Amino acid sequence: MRSFNMGRFGSSDDPWFRVGTIDVTTTVFVVGVGVLSMFVWAIEGPTHPLLKWMWFTGDDVAKGQIWRLLTWAIPNDPDIWTLLLFAIFFMLGSQLEMVMGRRLFTAYLVVLTMVPPVIATLYHLLTGSDGLVLGLRFLELGVLVGFALRAPNARFWPGIPAWGIAAGIVVLDLLQYIGVRGQGFSILFLLTTVAVSMLMLRALGFAEEVHWLPKVPLPVSYGGQSKPVRGASTSRRKKRGRGKLRVAPSPTAAPRRAPSRLEEAEIDAILDQVSERGMDSLTPQQRQRLEDHSKRLRGRE
Repeated sequence: MRSFNMGRFGSSDDPWFRVGTIDVTTTVFVVGVGVLSMFVWAIEGPTHPLLKWMWFTGDDVAKGQIWRLLTWAIPNDPDIWTLLLFAIFFMLGSQLEMVMGRRLFTAYLVVLTMVPPVIATLYHLLTGSDGLVLGLRFLELGVLVGFALRAPNARFWPGIPAWGIAAGIVVLDLLQYIGVRGQGFSILFLLTTVAVSMLMLRALGFAEEVHWLPKVPLPVSYGGQSKPVRGASTSRRKKRGRGKLRVAPSPTAAPRRAPSRLEEAEIDAILDQVSERGMDSLTPQQRQRLEDHSKRLRGRE
């Protein structure tokens, strides 16, 4: 069976902050807030004077309560199934965050949190259909779909591949909403969550094996590819051609910095991935890291 550890990339090993000996990554922070919300749920009682201002309905957002687009995943009722959901989110979210890096993973979760309720609010304005959404359930489903897209052949007990688990849960949820009738709002929220998760993973370059999925272009700051500036190199060549030819002195090679332990671990993980799945499995960022490492080795020689 393939291990769930999919390698290291970026600065995912660096937490946002530490609480004692606990490294608080994005995944740990989200799960921690969810666990804290269960205590608040119990303390507040059935009226939930605080948490009710966090959950999402299309009507509330249409009235101007836009903070609900971000806070709906915070309230979680204390239940054994909720704890199981937290465990799955922690396991899969940690793997995705390790691969994507904490900043990209955080951006991925923010988009996954905001886009479905925005679309659901527009659906409410057009049709009048509404519903109540709260808890980490849909975010956990989005992370599960993202993990299955990243490592479709990773095996869960008892040997079921990740893509099979994700597809099965999505289909079961869809059948449940269809069976209840009048759940168009929930069906839309579910399908939007799945679509956003898939498109984001593909656009960020972490689902290169899924060729049938369109790749949405992103800004360079979020992992997109920059376009070359045409004409700049030609202009520089013309300017150099007008001057006199001179013999340039041989440059003195600058001392090269030795790679850190973290960089060595990243390269080892990338090389392991190449040996297991080939060069085609590498993301553009991983290819660049490997190329930089190769240049550094050639420079030493």
